[in-house]
Amino acid sequence: MYAIVGYWIPLTERSRFMSSFQGFSIGIGLTYPLCGFILSQFGWQYIFYTTGTLGVGWCLLWYLLAFNTPREHPRITKEELNYIELNVSKEGTNTKLKVPWPQIFKSLPAWAIAITTFGRIFLHYIFIVNGPTFMGNVLKFNFETNGFLSGMPFICSYFSSVLFCYIADKFILYKVLNLTNVRKLFTALSQIIPGILIYCIGYVDNIHLLLSIWFIAVIFITASYAGAMANIIDLAPNYGHSAAVLAFCQTIHMSASFISPLTAGFIVTQEVNYNI
Repeated sequence: MYAIVGYWIPLTERSRFMSSFQGFSIGIGLTYPLCGFILSQFGWQYIFYTTGTLGVGWCLLWYLLAFNTPREHPRITKEELNYIELNVSKEGTNTKLKVPWPQIFKSLPAWAIAITTFGRIFLHYIFIVNGPTFMGNVLKFNFETNGFLSGMPFICSYFSSVLFCYIADKFILYKVLNLTNVRKLFTALSQIIPGILIYCIGYVDNIHLLLSIWFIAVIFITASYAGAMANIIDLAPNYGHSAAVLAFCQTIHMSASFISPLTAGFIVTQEVNYNI
């Protein structure tokens, strides 16, 4: 996706486009209750049959509907094509440049994105992987209730990401803050607020307050899509360069997706350890 953003998305709409990456939150939010229902009614095997079928369906739609550039799209209107080509970065349309891997490896902004998103992914996967276990083992919810309550924050987080990204674009458009400070602001929101709230969860006894804190923490994590994640395209709008910077950053920050659950599993050896 990052490889084609430079072709398709004007600078003043870039943050809003980044919210589309949060479609995976809707997937998570719907999968949890769906799997809870399937598990209780049909058995665990059908979870894999159902999600596998949906994955194949998505691949077919992507093959039919996605195109590298606006000019390659057979159904785009002339007005839309002119608008996009007029407003995208000229640098983003240059595909002949080689990827400067040595410069990427030495880039402090690239390392900053990689490290800050490592923290976000670490937090996010506590909720994604360990969240349902916490709700089942500690809060004692059944499969269906667990699936619903585990999934709802992620569905809400999609809409919060749209809101955060919309606000970020307006800040840029009306020059409320410069581009760098907009990215810093939303990156900070995605790290500091969820970090404080996840700390509080371990010390809250009221289940309604706990779930409210849980929801708010997951929602604020998505502010990163108007911050560090959008900053990748700001740094490297060229067709191939943004994908290369993303690959570098993801090599580092996606390691948190398995380090986070492993760390939680190492610490939590019994129910009373969850507050740690």
